[in-house]
Amino acid sequence: MHRMRYQIKNQKRSCTFSTNFKRIKYGILILTAALFITGCSTKSAGDYYKEGMAYFHSGNYEKAGESLKKAVEGKKDRAEYYIGYAMNLIQQKKYEDAVVYFERSILDKDNAIVRKNNKQAYRGEGIAYYKAHDYKTAIDKFDKALAIKESDEINSDILSYKGMAQARSGLYKEAAATYTELIQEDKNNAEAYKTRGDIYSKIGEDKKSLSDYDKAIKLEPRNYDLYFGKYFLLLAKNDKAGAKEVLAKAEAINGTTEKDKFNMAKVKYYKGDYDTAKQMFGEAFGNGFAESYYYLGLIYEQNKDYKNAAGNYSKYIEDEEGRDNANAYNRAAQCLIKLKKYEEALGLIEDGIKVNDVDVNQMLKRSQVIVYEHLDRFEEAYKLIKEYRKEYPEDEEAKKEEIFLNSRLADRVTIPKTDQ
Repeated sequence: MHRMRYQIKNQKRSCTFSTNFKRIKYGILILTAALFITGCSTKSAGDYYKEGMAYFHSGNYEKAGESLKKAVEGKKDRAEYYIGYAMNLIQQKKYEDAVVYFERSILDKDNAIVRKNNKQAYRGEGIAYYKAHDYKTAIDKFDKALAIKESDEINSDILSYKGMAQARSGLYKEAAATYTELIQEDKNNAEAYKTRGDIYSKIGEDKKSLSDYDKAIKLEPRNYDLYFGKYFLLLAKNDKAGAKEVLAKAEAINGTTEKDKFNMAKVKYYKGDYDTAKQMFGEAFGNGFAESYYYLGLIYEQNKDYKNAAGNYSKYIEDEEGRDNANAYNRAAQCLIKLKKYEEALGLIEDGIKVNDVDVNQMLKRSQVIVYEHLDRFEEAYKLIKEYRKEYPEDEEAKKEEIFLNSRLADRVTIPKTDQ
């Protein structure tokens, strides 16, 4: 009897244990299913941020965007998450969206952490506006960033962007002053000397321009671009002997990397050896140097092969590197005009104008009028030439064009018949 009671008692315990185990088991299954259905995970917002930034730095912007968005949604009060997500949006060319998230990260508080984050946000906004070709607003944002004293290690980067925005806007004296400030921050910045040299050239300061190029070459004697820049400065001064000497120094670098080979193709092109240059550029674009398409376009254009010239310019524009090169849009459009492909030319002209490069805008806007004429769209052409003349009153040929277009419109006016 005692033994039977013991067995019954153990059976009850076993049954209770079994029931509890089943409950736990089913509970785990239900929780797992719930997590699967809801998409929940053990990752924190901080984990998503770190993951997103790792993707960002590796160049995987799609994955970065997914992770950084989750970080922002998971922790809405972390400014650095908004800034990271916005910087990734810039890489995805979503400039308006980027500005929205930068704005959300800016706080009206006065402490060191907030000031640092605000500086990064204003810098990011400036870059977004610069990429969207709104240079005036970009300059304003860069100024706001520079006004914050914290994080002075990013000042050089901000000054560089600001100087480029000023130069793109035609504010050459202001741009030169900005690059002078940049050089004071970093006296070994060869690129800053080169860019300031280009700017000095635009305002007729030739001695200062050449001096800056010499300083840049001294800092980076194996940088082909510095020799090319000085070469063009000397050509502009009609110093052909000096230009030839500089080109010889560039050729003497004789590097062995793929980039060196690409630059040697440029040397051959500038020396007039177009056949060799054409072959070398053909190899270079296969190695990832998209600018080769631009130079191939130049070679074909010089040979009056406008179809291949336009094709190569267009390939360059399609690449990230050439997308903001207004001169490439202009040259491609000119070739298409010669081929009487006016609609295609108009599309390129309009895209080129959006780049908003003050050095090329006039040529593009003049070509825009010409294309509208060829398309017999005289009313639009007349409207554009009037706007053009307000912007470029020194262009005497445009005045004649306005008179011509006015007469074409007058010829089209029909006088209605009246009953006799």
